[in-house]
Amino acid sequence: MPSVIRRYFQLEKPRFHQFLAHCIVRRALRSVPEVNLSDPPVIGVVAGENPPVDEIQDALTLLRLPDLEVLRTRFPDPLTVFLECEPASTRKPSKLEKTEEEFLIALKGKKAIFAVAEEEKDMPDLFRNIADKIVLLEGPTPRHIKAAFAYCVGVDISVEEAEQLTSHSLFDLTMAASRGKSWRKVLDAISEDKSKSDGCSADAELSLESLAGLGEAGEWARELAVDLKKWRTGKLPWSDVNRGVLLSGPPGTGKTTYAKALAKSCGVELVASSLAQWQSAGHLGDLLKAMRRTFAEARKKAPCVLFLDEFDSVGDRRTVRGENALYVVEKINGLLECLDGVEDREGIVVVAACNHPQFIDPAFLRPGRLEKTIWIPLPDRPAREQILRWHLKGALEGEDLAVIADRLEGHSGADIEKLVRDARRVARKERRNLQRDDLVARLPKRIALSRDDLRRIAVHEAGHAIVQAKVGEGEIVQLRIKLDINPQGQVAEVGFLEIAKSEQKGRTRKDYEAQLMVHLAGLAAEELVFGEIADGGGGSTGTDLANATQIATEMEASLGLGDSLVHLFPSGSTQIRELLLTDRVLRQRVEATLDKAYEDARAILEEHEPAHEALVDALMQRHKLEGREVLEIISGPGQDIQRVV
Repeated sequence: MPSVIRRYFQLEKPRFHQFLAHCIVRRALRSVPEVNLSDPPVIGVVAGENPPVDEIQDALTLLRLPDLEVLRTRFPDPLTVFLECEPASTRKPSKLEKTEEEFLIALKGKKAIFAVAEEEKDMPDLFRNIADKIVLLEGPTPRHIKAAFAYCVGVDISVEEAEQLTSHSLFDLTMAASRGKSWRKVLDAISEDKSKSDGCSADAELSLESLAGLGEAGEWARELAVDLKKWRTGKLPWSDVNRGVLLSGPPGTGKTTYAKALAKSCGVELVASSLAQWQSAGHLGDLLKAMRRTFAEARKKAPCVLFLDEFDSVGDRRTVRGENALYVVEKINGLLECLDGVEDREGIVVVAACNHPQFIDPAFLRPGRLEKTIWIPLPDRPAREQILRWHLKGALEGEDLAVIADRLEGHSGADIEKLVRDARRVARKERRNLQRDDLVARLPKRIALSRDDLRRIAVHEAGHAIVQAKVGEGEIVQLRIKLDINPQGQVAEVGFLEIAKSEQKGRTRKDYEAQLMVHLAGLAAEELVFGEIADGGGGSTGTDLANATQIATEMEASLGLGDSLVHLFPSGSTQIRELLLTDRVLRQRVEATLDKAYEDARAILEEHEPAHEALVDALMQRHKLEGREVLEIISGPGQDIQRVV
């Protein structure tokens, strides 16, 4: 290794992928005398599919360093010029002319000129005719890999192990090296995942029609497939095609599978990445380079579906604070630029997936980017049975699986896949065919609720229904209690009231107070009947108390419906807890608002106690009541409940 580069590596310890890229480039150019001549060389580098262009360019720049003093000047006059090369199949004539013009201008100076491309034909004809040499990059040798692990990661691997690792890509090796001593497990997981994707017949059969419970997401996908077909035949301009969607929902609901099925049904390739993959490249600069490489790959494969997982981890500029603020802002700005910056995104449909859409910067959701947000819920009973049969692949044909699908309420498609996989494993171990009992034996255990517990739940849910019927917005769809629970807590709801939302309108403080009364009515009903409340109304996000506290705080500090018109945070913000802990006056106002709503809900229940009792008795007998049945019970003979408008 030249002394200049050795000293540079001592000053700026290279990351794993940078070190390997340098080794690969030095090996390829060792037999090219033009690199060492005083006259600047013109050299083309053929790097193969999906080349790490940025790392290769960095390595080429280092090879041309005369001394370290150049680094201290921060390259005011770059030593090298890099020509941008695009695949010949997708390159526009205007782009080629611009590249050749830049090449001619660079030739007039005293700078080295390099072009890095997947294939030699991707380089401009003029460049290939004048180039001193065009070299082909090969993968790292075992010696390179062993040295990279020792120097950059501090892990000593044997020559035999390094020999086995030569079959992995530079990206896979970088992923493994970023995990330190667990690199073997990482590469084993990568190899297993690739073997599944290469040989899995399930993906070959995957389509939108084979997926269950998609709802609105399925309709959006079918419309996209039609529009893409028209666009490819020139019958529809790209400006009229849906170019992005945000999928949100609980983990395991099939967002990744949806993206695969979407690409297959549209007849285009799938390009997949995530923030975690981009961050594995290194610091912010490396992350942004990895991000741009993903979009560059998508442009090469257009038309395609670009799937971005874990999108809620990108961040939100409205809420970021502290030392990491600049990092998050730069990261978000970089991704926004990729989504609709100066680079053309024609033919690329972006599908982003997340679990928490409220944590996403609103700038991503404007037209032209992720234009629509679609919620993918946990599958209902028919969808669960369809998913079950999909993973069974024809096994247990003719068997009644309805009871199994019922027992899987609250479970995701991923949970169902694991159930089938575990059942198959047992059948293989015992060297027999899969049986229905194999599935039943692995169903989540459930504990039947006692009659006393059921009555408390019925009292709580009936309290919600009475107050909703009296002052709430929207019609009651269904009222239900569960007879058993999952002891692992995967299914937390033991009763619920489903409301059909009313049309959006300008809402006053009175409307929000009514909403608070409905949220707190369950606890008020428990206190009225039993003299005390249980812990089912609070404890976690999404509970009655959590929702009521969020609404009451937004009334006071966001919506201008309290004692002050000051706007402290946007609606839906996650800052409420910190705000209430630090602002004593605001907390007192929120508590007063909640106390009043609780007392008002209790007063309604006291006034309509006979209707509440009748609804509790009906729930205990039938366990599920439709909206019209609820209204008939509470408005029947002897009941005088009147809806407040």
